[in-house]
Amino acid sequence: MRVVLTHPAPRGSALAAGLRGLGHAVCELPLRRLRPLTGEPSGRAPLEAADAFDWLVFVSPGAVEAALPVLLARRGGWAREGIGLVGPGTESVLRAAGLTSAQTGRWVRPARAPYDAQALLATPPFDAPAGCSMLVIRGEGGRDDWIDTLRARGASVETVAVLRAEPLDPDPEALAQACAWLAASTSEPVAFVFTTGDAIERLDRLLPPAGRATAIALAVHPRLVGRLGELGWSMARLLEPGEAGLRLGIESARVEPRTPPACG
Repeated sequence: MRVVLTHPAPRGSALAAGLRGLGHAVCELPLRRLRPLTGEPSGRAPLEAADAFDWLVFVSPGAVEAALPVLLARRGGWAREGIGLVGPGTESVLRAAGLTSAQTGRWVRPARAPYDAQALLATPPFDAPAGCSMLVIRGEGGRDDWIDTLRARGASVETVAVLRAEPLDPDPEALAQACAWLAASTSEPVAFVFTTGDAIERLDRLLPPAGRATAIALAVHPRLVGRLGELGWSMARLLEPGEAGLRLGIESARVEPRTPPACG
């Protein structure tokens, strides 16, 4: 099947390689690049002191990838902090690095979609975190409202930005290929995969409307699925985060009829 990945670079490259190994044709169309900040004192020092916290909270797979080398290199190795995870995609990066909950502290994440910070707030112990100390490991410019909620519930929370998302101009050849695949989606199935609202909005200005009614659009959050529907992607579907969820979503899209739902 033809697959267009909009994951930020360099995360999308590893996913693309895995999909190609399964026989899929993949177009990599990143619109952002993730740059680790752990080489800077502000991004490294809090991680080196992470054993002072009860919980480490990772908000994205990219945050895990950026922070893990520093956390693993600490004197004495991995401590026994609990680990809070927003979703299965973040968990899969830890497992791919060879970590398990037996080697670290307790792992906690929302049990079902939607996977986001609000869902984590409803999951013990984050629903009643009074007395807990937490280090939130995230990207630069992340939302603070849910962190304010943790503090209001009695938790002591610090944050550290371990990566910066920098905008990328799409590669002209990759964009042309994505447009061609979209135009041919009535005869050759194609799935566009979205993980951020930014990618949806930018590609809305770059991709033609033709083909959106018959292409599959996969997104990792119901809010993104709803926005895709507003922009004419009639066959937008919810995707389970993580590599396993991506593969399952693409396999499901491959056998799904390409006739959009009727109105009325």
